[in-house]
Amino acid sequence: MNIKDISTQLLFSTAPIVCETDESISTGTAFFFSYGLEDGSNVPLLITSKHVVENAKRGYFEINLAKDGMPQSESLRVNFSVGFFSSNGLEELDIAVAPIAPALSFMEKNGKAAFYRSVDKGLIPSKKNMSDLAALEEITFIGYPSGLYDEKNKTPLIRRGITATPIWNDYQGEKAFLIDASVFPGSSGSPVFIFNQGSYSTGDGIVIGSRLYFVGVVSQTIVRNGKEYLDLGKVIRSDAISVGLKDYVSELLDRGSAE
Repeated sequence: MNIKDISTQLLFSTAPIVCETDESISTGTAFFFSYGLEDGSNVPLLITSKHVVENAKRGYFEINLAKDGMPQSESLRVNFSVGFFSSNGLEELDIAVAPIAPALSFMEKNGKAAFYRSVDKGLIPSKKNMSDLAALEEITFIGYPSGLYDEKNKTPLIRRGITATPIWNDYQGEKAFLIDASVFPGSSGSPVFIFNQGSYSTGDGIVIGSRLYFVGVVSQTIVRNGKEYLDLGKVIRSDAISVGLKDYVSELLDRGSAE
């Protein structure tokens, strides 16, 4: 395994999440996010779609275990209950977030090393970067469609598609865009990237090199007549999420819950 490869690292940026009510069990995707502070420190977070967790009375997510700095084919379940995820500061978005530092500290104290890679706040494209994007871009998203993943190796599925509406437009007036891809239940909460290796096109021509942007989070599978999948998905834009996280992180720091 070439753990230095960017696509391999993205493979370990997500966690499967299982939510339970008294009547049902549902699955979704969560991902690790690093919110950078002005002093150079970072607040580790776990982000998913609000609708995945909002009715859950209990649930769990899984974190890959590490040995000698490499991922293992084992994971640890982290249980959570009502109130673990919050949408404070993100009320208008289908986004929920939770602090992950306490779980990581608990693992460390019990001799367990976690292997994960965080999506960094610096991967969110600036306004200029966003405006320079083409209307048609290839996108990559990672998660657990219909709860499926490689259970033996504890890794998610990598999916690809294209933008169905421009990322820089507010689709239907929302901070969102559509993707042309096979999006199924369970993919909600999946991080969406523009990830080009080797070369990519811009308005100025072909650029030799690689490009990685975190552009949003899968929020919805588009269906017709309530049952027919259209191979379209709705994505909440990352810049809107970043703005909402500011208030949430400030509250965490005030409570001393970020470490």
